[in-house]
Amino acid sequence: MNRQSAKAFAAGALAACLAACAGKAPADRGRVVIFGVDGADWQVIEPLVARGRLPHFKRLIDEGATGTLMSMQPSASPSLWTTIATGVRPERHGIHGFVVEGGGSPGDAARGEEGRVEPATRREDVRPVTSGMRRAPAFWNILPRYGRKVGVVGWLVTWPAEPTNGYIVSSYLPYIYNWSTGRPLKGTIVSGIPKQTFPEALAGELAAEKVKPADIRPDMVLRFYEPDRVRTLSQDDRECVEGFLWSLACDETYRRIGLRLFEKYPVDLFAIYFGGVDVSSHRFWKFAHPDAMDYGVRPDEAAALGGVIDAYYVYVDGLLGEYLDRVGKETTLVVLSDHGFKAVLFPGKPMTSGHHRMEGVLALYGRGVRRGGKFEGAGLLDVLPTVFRLLDVPIARDLEGKVLLQALDPEFARVHPAAWVSTYGAAEHGEAPDESDLDRNVLQRLRSLGYIN
Repeated sequence: MNRQSAKAFAAGALAACLAACAGKAPADRGRVVIFGVDGADWQVIEPLVARGRLPHFKRLIDEGATGTLMSMQPSASPSLWTTIATGVRPERHGIHGFVVEGGGSPGDAARGEEGRVEPATRREDVRPVTSGMRRAPAFWNILPRYGRKVGVVGWLVTWPAEPTNGYIVSSYLPYIYNWSTGRPLKGTIVSGIPKQTFPEALAGELAAEKVKPADIRPDMVLRFYEPDRVRTLSQDDRECVEGFLWSLACDETYRRIGLRLFEKYPVDLFAIYFGGVDVSSHRFWKFAHPDAMDYGVRPDEAAALGGVIDAYYVYVDGLLGEYLDRVGKETTLVVLSDHGFKAVLFPGKPMTSGHHRMEGVLALYGRGVRRGGKFEGAGLLDVLPTVFRLLDVPIARDLEGKVLLQALDPEFARVHPAAWVSTYGAAEHGEAPDESDLDRNVLQRLRSLGYIN
């Protein structure tokens, strides 16, 4: 078979696979869309809603059910998003932070205050966590057992992409920047790295959707800051902006990929993750809140970069609106974050001025939701059983959370009673990937964000 024929064959096989595994979901059991925003916080959202800048979040508040989603320690995003995906604590799922020591178990890295990884990661034998290190099944493993179809875009700790009844576009830190050499590794889809998507042939279909920082239009950049003003700032400030552009390009990539797959391959549960609020909050908190701590921020710095965080929430509100416009009455939209944000001062780390607080965001909208409702007492462990109740999927008795009945319409809950199974069992994985050059660049990126030393 020549190269052109092989390419055509792969494209045909991909189309057949996704058509078979992503057919239209029966309307009577509904669909769920999970819209994940790393680091989103009601204390930022609510003032912006009051000023009319977040019309789609306002719609969630007015027409859906909303509450605070309490986070947990260790406050490291890979651990938190894995907790959401599995419904069990880190002690059971095994993902505690961003890295592990050598080829050892995921629990080997020490966790410090605020979820930062402490002295163990100063050694040279650490590597980023991968999906094969997870010890509990995630929703993309569980739902196919009950005949449900799943689509996942960008969720943390999904590389290498696992087989599922649907598709996965994995997160291997989609835009990796090597700060020591200035060499970017562009992707989610990076040449030479296997299993970045499932099916693997999907990577070829999505390659054209990648957005690089240089592709970001000047009018979009102006939504966040004025480049001419940034050029006069310090090297640290300019480096914050450079990292921000990579994060924005990453979310734009996921935006394009997510909408393409959502419309082309319908599934029962579609989940997408956006990380830019987290990155902008880490980097720009001191400019938005210069008096929160002794940051030493100059007036010109605050004027140039003080609006980046708010502008990013406005950007995410637009992404949210794209899904609100596309979901039908048979769909429930779940919007959530893994934690919120607060001011922090790390001596010697001028590019990290905001860090995690426990109060995150949870909002449900659409099918089965109590309209205009407020709920309390929600935690990360409650997301999975609530989503499975909405999908009429049996809930394992050994999950550690509860169904958020305060958020559900009472009549829906009556007509759709919970079903139960004893357990979902252990995770099943293939062979672990070999260490790659990408591992080393991921570590450099994590150091630039202040997550590891």
